[in-house]
Amino acid sequence: MPLLSLGIAVKLGHANPAVVPKEFKPWGQINENLRITGELRGRYEAWDFFKPSPAANNNNDYDFWAIRARLGVLLTTPHIDGYVQGEYSGLYDLPSDAVAVPGGPLGLGAAYFSENRAKSPSDVHLKQAYLNFKLGALGLPGLSLKVGRLELLEGLEYKVADPKFYALKVTRASQRLMGTFDFTHAARNFDGFSMVYDQPAFNLTVSGAHPNQGGFNIHAQDEISHIDLFYTALTSKKDALLPGTEGRLFYLYYGDDRNTQVVDNRPASQRPRLNRPGQDLNIHNVGTHLLGMRKLGPGEVDGLLWGVYQFGDWTNQSHQAWAVDAEAGYQWIDLPLKPWLRAGYFRSSGDDNSNDGRHETFFQVLPTVRLYAKFPYFNLMNLQDAFAQLIVAPTPATKVAVDFHHLSLSDSSDLFYAGAGATSRSGSFGFLGRNAHGRSDAGELVDVSFTQTLTKELSWNLYYGHAFGGNVTETVYRAKKDADYGFVEFNLAF
Repeated sequence: MPLLSLGIAVKLGHANPAVVPKEFKPWGQINENLRITGELRGRYEAWDFFKPSPAANNNNDYDFWAIRARLGVLLTTPHIDGYVQGEYSGLYDLPSDAVAVPGGPLGLGAAYFSENRAKSPSDVHLKQAYLNFKLGALGLPGLSLKVGRLELLEGLEYKVADPKFYALKVTRASQRLMGTFDFTHAARNFDGFSMVYDQPAFNLTVSGAHPNQGGFNIHAQDEISHIDLFYTALTSKKDALLPGTEGRLFYLYYGDDRNTQVVDNRPASQRPRLNRPGQDLNIHNVGTHLLGMRKLGPGEVDGLLWGVYQFGDWTNQSHQAWAVDAEAGYQWIDLPLKPWLRAGYFRSSGDDNSNDGRHETFFQVLPTVRLYAKFPYFNLMNLQDAFAQLIVAPTPATKVAVDFHHLSLSDSSDLFYAGAGATSRSGSFGFLGRNAHGRSDAGELVDVSFTQTLTKELSWNLYYGHAFGGNVTETVYRAKKDADYGFVEFNLAF
């Protein structure tokens, strides 16, 4: 009998209290206070862009590769956290003949070449380096102060526990005015501070910073000290005031006196350089968003309202502009593929008169532009975007999204804008504008996005988009008014 008991105990080892399973330790976790973090992303991009004619350097058909690697060290303690992260950015075989004259960069490969002036540029730089002081010991639990080089993502001041709600917040309510533009191969970061007072019902964030180079300029070590940013937001957290709903009020200040020329609908000879006395930008943004998600019938309904009003100085003109967005969606959570149908309408102001001393074009500041323009030949300035989206999930680890956008200019007297804000200390403004010649139809965009999570650390994405040009693109790009863009991407993170 003792032998039988011993045999059972050995066979069912986990049943013996003395046999304890080895604790799982995530990749990079050295101990409870120290962790090594890492990211590796590889992407192949293929472009068949619009084509201007007649124009020099109008190669619109090319491809290139890029690799981005990050390595960081995170220290956490009860009273202070510290993080240091380096980044390698490398692009290979960029086109040297795709910055058309006239016409500008023909796709993102041309934008990278224009900023870096090399076919295969690479750079190693400091991405983040900050200390986060946890000030609860002062009698204010939830108060913290982060100082150093850090990420600022307006609209993402706190993380929602509901992953679906948070994903919608990331992709549709955040970073319309300020973000890291992480889609590029050298993300934008910020040198400054961010103070957060986080409570169960609300979050108050106050930040001030200078952006770094980044985005299309991969030499992201350098700070753009001639741009000043101040941001504050008060967010009522999900479920705090209304079930399934959060609301945010925010203010953003942008000041810019770089050695560069502004882009607007005036003739180039009348556009001042920002570094001249009294000719800089001082833009104030006051805005809000309301995001909700509730169960309804066999699924969930969601809705978003977002808006901003801008005022200030646009060089020697007064600036007054606005933008609004309204969206709604419904997901059938019990059906196969869990289909999620969403639709919305965005509109921003344009400028109808370049000679009246007023600048009325909505200014997108420093956005993560690709969240709202997956094929980024446009941005949200002087734009109307009526869109519909269908998202399905063939498996729990797979998502497919099909988007349709009808694009038109808010004001045909203004320009057709693109770009994501300042990426360099001097030289380029960060936005480009193409003369619409009184036209307003910018055409349609249809695209498909595929994402699959292979493991907790490894995923891959596939994207293809086709732009059906309207009379605006036909006027600007006379040789070819349609365009195609696709990429495949692999991501490893721990």
